[in-house]
Parts: sequence; C-alpha cells; structure tokens
Amino acid sequence: MSKRVLFSPVGGNDPISHDNCYDGSMLHICRHYKPDTVYLYFSEAMLKEEEKDHRFTEAIKLLSEKLNHKFEVILITRPNLTSPHDYNYFFKDFRDEINSIFSTLNKDDDLLINIASGTPAMKSALAFISTLGEIRSKCIQVDNPTGQIGEFTLTNDYDLNTIWSLDPDNQPNAINRCKEIKCLNLLQLKEEQNIKSFLRQYDYHAAYSLAKELEKTHSKEAVARYIDYLEFAKERSAFKKVSSLEHKLKDVSELLPVSGPNRSVFEYALLCDLKWKRGELSDFVRSLSPLIQELFLRVVDENIYPVSAMLIKDANELKTDKKKGDKNKRPEGDSKEVWDLITMEGLSEKDETVKAILNVFKEGFKRSFNPDERYSNVTSESLCKIIEKLSKNDELKNDISILRHQVESTIRNLLAHKIVNIDEEWIKRATGNLNEEQIMKLLKKVFRYTDVKVKDEYWNSYDRMNDFIIAKIDGFNKE
Repeated sequence: MSKRVLFSPVGGNDPISHDNCYDGSMLHICRHYKPDTVYLYFSEAMLKEEEKDHRFTEAIKLLSEKLNHKFEVILITRPNLTSPHDYNYFFKDFRDEINSIFSTLNKDDDLLINIASGTPAMKSALAFISTLGEIRSKCIQVDNPTGQIGEFTLTNDYDLNTIWSLDPDNQPNAINRCKEIKCLNLLQLKEEQNIKSFLRQYDYHAAYSLAKELEKTHSKEAVARYIDYLEFAKERSAFKKVSSLEHKLKDVSELLPVSGPNRSVFEYALLCDLKWKRGELSDFVRSLSPLIQELFLRVVDENIYPVSAMLIKDANELKTDKKKGDKNKRPEGDSKEVWDLITMEGLSEKDETVKAILNVFKEGFKRSFNPDERYSNVTSESLCKIIEKLSKNDELKNDISILRHQVESTIRNLLAHKIVNIDEEWIKRATGNLNEEQIMKLLKKVFRYTDVKVKDEYWNSYDRMNDFIIAKIDGFNKE
C-alpha cells in the first residue's frame, strides 16, 4: 500500500499564525494532504519553541484527532544552527536529508516538500533541490490567507489551544490554500535532451531505456506523453510486430508509409538503411542477402512472369517419405520458397516465358540441376540469371548484376570463410569501390521495378518518426 510523506521546515508562522490564527503552511499541508509521515526540520530557534511548549507536535496531534488520521512525526533537529539564512548550508543539508528519506520509499509512494515555511534561504534551497530533479517529489506552496507577505515575531504567550479554537481553517467551508508548484526540472530536461539525441542517432533502445529510468526517478506522468511512442520506435527498429502499439497509438499509422503484405519487406529495407547510418557496417553487409533475394524475386514477378505459379511457399505442402527415400523432398536450406520444377515443365508446354525460365535452370545450373528432383531452392543466383536472360531493360539488368555479383555474392563468400573487421574501406575493396550508401541507392532503385510502391519520401520514414516523437517530448515541456 502506498504512503505519503511530508518534509517540512518550520517557521515563525507555524503551526498556526499568532497574528491571524490561520494554519501555518506546515499544518495546512498536513490538513489537506494527510501525509502518513511528517518530517519536521528545526533550526536552533524553532527547536527552542518546540522544547518550550511542543506547539508543533501538539498542533499535529490536534489535527490528527479532528481528521481521525494518524500522523507519524519525526523530528530532524539542528540545535547548533544559529544562521538560518545560510543558503549553502541548507542546500547540502536538505539535499542529504531528502535523499535519505527518498531512499526508504517505494516507487508508488509520494514525497511532499513544503517550500512555504522557514527562512527565504530554506525555501530557495528546497525549490532548487526540486528543480534539480534528482528525486521524485511534489513541491507545495501555501497562499497567505490575507493575500499579503506575512511578518512574524516569536512570542512568549503562544496559547496553542486558544489559537486552535479560533483557526478559520477548522471551519467546514475553509478554502484549501495549497498549490502544487511545477518546478522546472533540470535533470528531466537534461535527460530528455539525451533522449532526443539518441533518437537522432537512431538508437531507440537507449532512448526507451532512458525514458524508463525517468519513470523511476520522477513519475510515470513525467514521460506519459512520449514513452509509448519510444516503445513503438524500439520495437519497429527491432523488426518486431507493432500492430498492438499501432492500434493503441492511432497517430503512428502515418509513420508507416507502406501497409499490407508489402510492409515487412520495406520495413526490412529501412532497417538495412539504418544500420549503415548507425555505423553498424557488419550488421549492414550481413543483412543484405535476404533483401537482395526478396527484391530479385519481386522483380521477376513484376517484370517477367508471375512466380506464384511456379513456387511452393508452404513447407507443409512438401510431403516426403523418408523410408522410401523420396526424391521429391524439399531441398535442405533456409529458403521459404522453392521452385516447383514439375509444374514448370507442365507450364512450359503452353508458355514460352516459362519454357525460357526453365532453360535458364538447365543451362545455368548444369552441375546441380537434376530433372528427377521436383523441387529446387529459390536463390538470388537463379533469380539474377532469369533477369539477365529475359529482361529487356538493360539498366535493370545492370543494377541486378552489380547487386548480385559485386555485392551479395562477394560479401557473402568473404564473410563465410573469414573473421573480418568490416569498415567502409573493407566494403569498397570487396565490392569494387562501392560504399554502403551507394549500395543502398542501388537497392532503392531496384524497388521501383517491384510491386512495392515506394515514394522517395518514404525512405525518410525514421527521420519523420524522430521528429514526431521529439515534438511529443517538447510539447510536454511547454506545459
């Protein structure tokens, strides 16, 4: 069960003003917030008043009886504090005490800080400590009941019971004069600047993790405006499904420019683009093969022949009988699609294009092509040969050839046999002087020959998402 704790210095108008009989700030906060524990901080002068007539602790007892609420009161005494106007002293002492109190609280507990009692140095120190944002707290200001700056003098004739009976704040219709002050939180501002910096670097995991830390040190409300959007960015950049977050955050659909079954291939291409921008060149070159093969397949489908008629995509359709050593089993490997060669043979009798595609297999893969086998893995090599032989677009054939022979084949062979340090110079040497940006430009160009309708501005999708989330963060700070 959560609890509420108050840290409060005490001043000359506490607990009840001798001049006007209204609650002082400390007692008024206790009245309206009902903290479970009250830490009272005493300078030398205030401690003498407490020791003389116990006015502060006795007032809280009277309030406890009236509200039927139990207050635990803990005294923090400074009997040698004779200079209550020393800001430097209070900044350090208050900070130490408050951090010590905060360390005992659970994440759902509330820490209240009274910034209306005590000397100007005390009030300023407490306000600045809250501004630093090292701890999660609420600063409480209490309006003067007369609307004027209060003056006080310590008196020797302080009669608590009489003043209590005259206190207007005890009336049922008394006004709550407490106000929660939203102090500018320097730590939160600094951390949010770091979050924005991580976004600009496309480091969404770091941005989200930092926001989760802010939830712990401040509150869920502090990051409520943007935490879910950071989670969306983190999950998206990890190539995970974001449908639940897309449903929850209605305005993120505009950040996903390609919808339907083509979304995954485009999102994967965006991630390849991110990898080189983040300097993750090893991951970048290793991520190219799946994308290149998928694009080649779509190029064939869109420009040469509908490949769906010649492929089997569901492995469950490939029934094998291991006991009989069935030759029609699916080839070993990771491909999800395989060529159905027997179906292609049947189609080739009626369609010259299918016949030409089948001839590409027979002529281009004489060593590995076995007419008795029904299935053959779909590979970027076979797709490249189909495009090179049958496409009438010389520019497309040239782009496909570069991606296959200079990029995908060369890089994959090198990585398969060596442990290498991959940097831009390595990529240039391996690909014949192509850098990572030029490779991505080629891939983006090949997208134009597929069924994925990609506008040029779609490639800025992650930058648009960053701007979108940063606007959410800045919008929170402006309130």
